[in-house]
Parts: sequence; structure tokens; C-alpha cells
Amino acid sequence: MILKVQNLYKSFGPVKAVQGISFDVQRGGIVGLLGPNGAGKTTLIRLIMDIYMPDGGEIVLSEELAGKNRKNHIGYLPEERGLYTKEKVYDTLMYFGVLKGLSRDQAKENVNHFLTRLDMDQYRKTKLLKLSKGNQQKIQLISALVSKPPLLILDEPFSGLDPINTRMVIAVLHELKQQGISIMLSTHQMDRVEDLCDNILLVNKGHLLLNGPTQDVIQRFSGQYWQISGPQLPEHPGYTIAEYQNGLSKIHLNAGFSQADLLRFLAELPEPIASLSPFKRPLSDIFIQVVEEAGHEQN
Repeated sequence: MILKVQNLYKSFGPVKAVQGISFDVQRGGIVGLLGPNGAGKTTLIRLIMDIYMPDGGEIVLSEELAGKNRKNHIGYLPEERGLYTKEKVYDTLMYFGVLKGLSRDQAKENVNHFLTRLDMDQYRKTKLLKLSKGNQQKIQLISALVSKPPLLILDEPFSGLDPINTRMVIAVLHELKQQGISIMLSTHQMDRVEDLCDNILLVNKGHLLLNGPTQDVIQRFSGQYWQISGPQLPEHPGYTIAEYQNGLSKIHLNAGFSQADLLRFLAELPEPIASLSPFKRPLSDIFIQVVEEAGHEQN
């Protein structure tokens, strides 16, 4: 365990930004921090970074992150760019490396490594303001990675990146994970979360709505969804047709209608089906469902 958050609270006047949130981040894992705009994600990140002080609860860090070394050993990529745009790429990254406690030799080694790894070596003498939006994002990312900290917190790291550069960044994150670095990833790109994250945290209006292994969460919310290849199914009170396209029906079994009931019903159809299989719901659909259901409960 590299980070433990226990019953955390933070308010700004009448706004309750974080309300009793608890979770762990394991060493060498990638955790997806999800939520709609204004859910409390940024406040939570700033609490972990010691930018804000909590009103209640506790943030417990592993030994190498605690005390005065806390900010030196947590890499943080904010959603908003904050680099010195009139400075050259190499000079800026060296500055951040030394600022994070690296010797100049170690900073030079790490800067060179990440510039090469993210295909930015040719821009080392270029001023940041001359770079494209995507390349500025890669330099901002390197500034967070340069010290190879035990814990990385990345807020929308794929912003402005084309598919090739997105794939490159994903590969780098996998490499860092294999090196034992823990990563908290905040993004609205649900497909990236499915591909990258071992666990997910879904917050809304300051509350933690979901916390668990990504694939377990997807399986739990996909259990009553099925896809059927064949003729278009008739309406039936036992299921709801979510979609029919190109000979493929996606359905949700309603309460009281089991898989065995579905099989019996399909066997009695005048035209046989070609196949039946569980349907793995997209994480984006689960995200919308959980947030909307929580909103109805709160109202």
C-alpha cells in the first residue's frame, strides 16, 4: 500500500467537495479516478498533494512519501498546463528534475530518457510556446515523470494527443507500472480506463460511488446483459431491448426473468438464433447509470 485515504472531508463554505471518502492505492497499480465535472476529483487530488488541508479524515502515505519528501516523491500532472512557455524544453525539464531532488547527473539521464522515449528529443532546444498543443502536453507529462516518483497523479494526461501519441503515452505508463510505480489516473476517456486501470474510483458530488477492480465492476454491471445474433427479437416483458443493429440484439433481463427463462423463450421462436453470449457493457454506460441512479437517490 502506497496511499490510504480514510474518511476524508473537505468543504468550501456551503460546498461539500469531499464527503467521507475512503480508498487505498496499492504499490505498482493504476487506479482510475472517475467522475463528472465538479464531482470533487480535483479537490481530492489537491488534498493528497497537501495543497489543501482536510476538514476531517486522514491521508496515510507510505514511508518514502511521508514528511518533507512528500511533494518530491509524488509526480503531479495538472489538467491545466503550468510550464514556463518562454523557456527551452531541455532547460525546463532539468529545472523540474533538480527541483524534485535529483542530482544534475540523474536529472540529465532521466530527461534524456523520457525525451527519447516520447519522441521529443528533436525539440530539446525549442521554446515551449513554439510546440504544438500535443507536444506541450508530452513535455508537461515528462515534467511529472522526470523524477520517476513512487506515486504519479495524472489529470487528463491524454488531452490534446493524437492516437499515435496516446498509444505512446499508454506504453510508457505500462512500463512505469512494471517498475513498481503507482499511478492515479483522472480522465473522462473511459476506453483508456478499461485498457489501463487495475481499479477504479467513481466519485460524484463529493461521495465515492464505486470502488473496486475494473473488470469486476464491469462484470457486476454486465451480469444481466446479453447479446443475441439472429433475427430481431420481439418485445417481451422479461427483457428490455437496448439495441438492435446488423443482426445483433443487445438486451437486459428484467427482474424475475432468468437466463433459463430466456433460453426457453428463444427456443420457441419461429426463426432460430445464431448465437447467445454475455454482453460486456462499456464502462461509459456504467458510469452514466451509477451517476444517474445516485442523483435520483439524492433527490
